Amino acid sequence: MPICLAATHRAKGVWATTPSSADVPRRPKVAGTHVASIGRGLHPSQSRLPRCRRTVGRPAHAQHGRRSATNRCPARLLDEVILRSAAVAAAIVLLAACGSRVAEVSPSTTPAPASPSAAPSRSVSSPSAAPSAVQYPSSAVRIVINAVERPPGSETLVDGIGGTTVVLTFPFPVDRASVDPFLARSGAPSWTDERTVTLAFPESEPSLGFKIPQVRSVDGLSSIDLLIVAIRYVSSEVLSVYTVAGALAPGGPTASGSWRVPVADSVAASPDLSRVLLYHSPRTPSGPPPRVLELATRSLIALSAGDGSFAFGGWLPDGQVLLVGSSVWLGSATAEPLRMVADLSRQQPTFAQPSPAGTYVAVVGADAVSLVNLRDGSVRPVTGSSGSCAPGLAWSRDETLIAWIDCATLAVRITDVASGRTVRTIDGVSRALAALPTGDLIITRDSGQTGEGARSLGVVYGFDGTEKARYLGYAWSVSADGRYLLNIGSCCAGGPSSTISDLRSPSMQPVMLPGLASWTVDGRILVAGSFTR
Repeated sequence: MPICLAATHRAKGVWATTPSSADVPRRPKVAGTHVASIGRGLHPSQSRLPRCRRTVGRPAHAQHGRRSATNRCPARLLDEVILRSAAVAAAIVLLAACGSRVAEVSPSTTPAPASPSAAPSRSVSSPSAAPSAVQYPSSAVRIVINAVERPPGSETLVDGIGGTTVVLTFPFPVDRASVDPFLARSGAPSWTDERTVTLAFPESEPSLGFKIPQVRSVDGLSSIDLLIVAIRYVSSEVLSVYTVAGALAPGGPTASGSWRVPVADSVAASPDLSRVLLYHSPRTPSGPPPRVLELATRSLIALSAGDGSFAFGGWLPDGQVLLVGSSVWLGSATAEPLRMVADLSRQQPTFAQPSPAGTYVAVVGADAVSLVNLRDGSVRPVTGSSGSCAPGLAWSRDETLIAWIDCATLAVRITDVASGRTVRTIDGVSRALAALPTGDLIITRDSGQTGEGARSLGVVYGFDGTEKARYLGYAWSVSADGRYLLNIGSCCAGGPSSTISDLRSPSMQPVMLPGLASWTVDGRILVAGSFTR
C-alpha cells in the first residue's frame, strides 16, 4: 500500500499495513525499551516492554505507605507516551506529503496494495463503431386523412366534398428529394418541418392515391422502401363550369369552378349555379329522397316530395324546384315541403320538360302527351298524341309551340299550345328530340353507321319546319349565338366526354371536355364527369 494511504488509515483509527522502518524516524532507546518494534507492524500493546509489578486492584490498606501504580513503572509509562507521539507525528508528516490525494480515499474502503511489478495504467481511447442503417416499415408513417388517423396499409374511402387533406408524418427527418417527385402537384405539398408534409387536394382531383418507392432520411442512415397511400372516392362526380374562352384555352380546358357532389341517378344545376338538385329516375327502383346541395356551404337539404322516382327534376327561372313523378311537385329549395300541383298517377310519366318561362310542364305519359299548367294545376292532353315511344320534347322560346314525337309514325309534330291544333309535321323516323338555346330544335336520326362506336345523325330544324344543319355524334347543343357546338357523349372506353367546336372555324379541331356538357342560361358550359364507382 502506498505510504500516504497507510498513514491516512492510521490517522483515522484504522490499522493497515505500515510503512517500512526506514520511513519512520527512530528515537534513542530509553531505559531499555524497544521502540523499533513499531516498524515491524506491531500494535504498541504488543511491544516487548519490561514488565512492572502492578498494584492496581489491591486493597487500599495494602497500598498504604507504598508507591501508586503510576509511579511504580515510570519506564513503561514513558514508552507509551513516546510511542503514541511518534505515531501521530508520522501520520501528520505523511498526510502533508500526500496532499490532496488523501481526499480521494474513501474512509470506508481499504484499497488493495498495488503490485510493484504492475505497469502504469494508460488510458487508450478505442475508435467508436460506425452507426448502422435502419430500415423502417411503412407502418411507421402516421397517415391522417381529413383529420382522422388511418391504419397503415388500408384503403380509405372519401366523398371528396370540400376537398381532401392528407398529412404524412415520417419517423425521421426526410430527404425531400426522395419524396417530392412522387407527391401530386395538384395537392400543393407543404412541409411543416423535416418530418411532416401536408397535401390539400381540390374537389376536382380525379385520383387521390399515390406511392413513394423509397423514403430516405437526411443522414442517409434510415429509409422506408415503399409507402402506399391508398385513397378512393365513394360514388361521386365532379361538376365543372367553363367559360368558352376557358374551354378553348391554348393550354387545354381550364374550369372557372369545380365541385364534387354525391353521385345520383340524375343531377340538375340551378340557373345561377349555386345549388344542385339530386334525385333518382325510373331507371333505378329505389333511392334516397330528392336533395339539394348548396355548393357554397356544402350542406344538403332533403326535400319532402312524396315517395318514389321522378321522370324529371329541374329548376324554373325563378329558382323554384320542379319534380315530376306520379305527381307534379313545386316549391323552394328549403326544408319546407314542396307543394303538389297535379296528380299524374294515371299518366305514368316517362319524360317531362318545363316551358322556358315556367308556365307549363309538358309530360310524356304511357298513353299521351299532356300539358300541366303550373299556375292552376290543370292537366290536358295534346290532341292526337299517343304513348311514350321515344324521349324528347321541345318548346319554342315564346311557349306558344310544343314539339313531340308521334308514336304512330315516329314523325315530329308541332302543336299550338293555346288551340291544341297541330300546325306542322316534320317527317322521318325520329329517335329523340330536344330544344336548342338558339330557339331551334334538333332531331336524332339513324346515320346509317354500324358497329361499335357508330354515331347518330342530328338534324337541326326551325319551328317553321326548315332544316338548318346536320351533325354526326351522339347528342348536341348549340350556343345561343349559334357559334359553338357541343357534341355530347362518346363511345367505348375512357368514360363519358364531350367536345366543343367553333362552327365559324371549320378547320379548327374539336376540343375535348371531361364529361357530359350542357349550356347554362348565361352562356357558360357545365360539365358533369369524373364518375367514381
